[in-house]
Amino acid sequence: MKLRDTFWLWGHPEGRYNNNIDNFGFHGFSRMTPMEGCLYLGIKNTFMVPCDWPCDRDQYNKSFKTLNKVGWEFTRKMHTPELIDEYINDAKKFSNINCVVFDDFKGLSAKHKDKELFIENLKKVIDKLHNNDVKRLDVWMVLYTHEFGIDEKVDAEFAEILKLFDGIIMWNWYESRYKEIPEKFEIFKKLTPNNRRMFGCYLYNFGEKKQATGEAVKWQLDFYREKMLAGEAEGIVPHTNTMADMDFESYDVFRAWIAEHGDEEISVPTLEN
Repeated sequence: MKLRDTFWLWGHPEGRYNNNIDNFGFHGFSRMTPMEGCLYLGIKNTFMVPCDWPCDRDQYNKSFKTLNKVGWEFTRKMHTPELIDEYINDAKKFSNINCVVFDDFKGLSAKHKDKELFIENLKKVIDKLHNNDVKRLDVWMVLYTHEFGIDEKVDAEFAEILKLFDGIIMWNWYESRYKEIPEKFEIFKKLTPNNRRMFGCYLYNFGEKKQATGEAVKWQLDFYREKMLAGEAEGIVPHTNTMADMDFESYDVFRAWIAEHGDEEISVPTLEN
């Protein structure tokens, strides 16, 4: 397959961060939808993450009809785990839905008062995603580099939870620390010996509330490509459509990079279900 086929857009409802609504420093007005973001960036898969915004899943799924693969976020619905049935039904209606993703898992799960009940419900949700009358849906989880590699005991305990997931996506939240990624990735590999892996790549510096730099974006893409060619990961997840139409340097760098490398052939045997 081609390298571009391994990319997944981290999609948000259009305008989700307009006018600095969540205090991430973005004061502009974007209108680009997730599907438009995929087309503009040359990406054929998406994780759709509403981030607590109401949205009609059917409408978005219809717009995603020509994409290869689609996954929806579920962490924020874990207070009502029975809702996972609706996501499984979506996969019946839209054949390209093949997974569910748990965003900000470590931070959001810590807010649940009954940790044992949360994990029990998580196991039930994952079991239902894997075993249902429609099809097996993969389960991905987001893990930030600042959430591991600090305390070995904490890492060892959390590694038991990581085993529940099919795949883990490693993200670097603070752009200024991107040179730490190689060291963090070595720890990440030890924590995920039997998980599939992907890399997240921010095209806006949410952690430090400003535009991402082209230098940091290109450095990450080069590093992630190297690890994918070595068979240590299977995809890259650029974030996000909601600033893609703002003429930011980082998006131009991304588009130039994927134009240069996107048609390279790559073997990713674990990518398919």
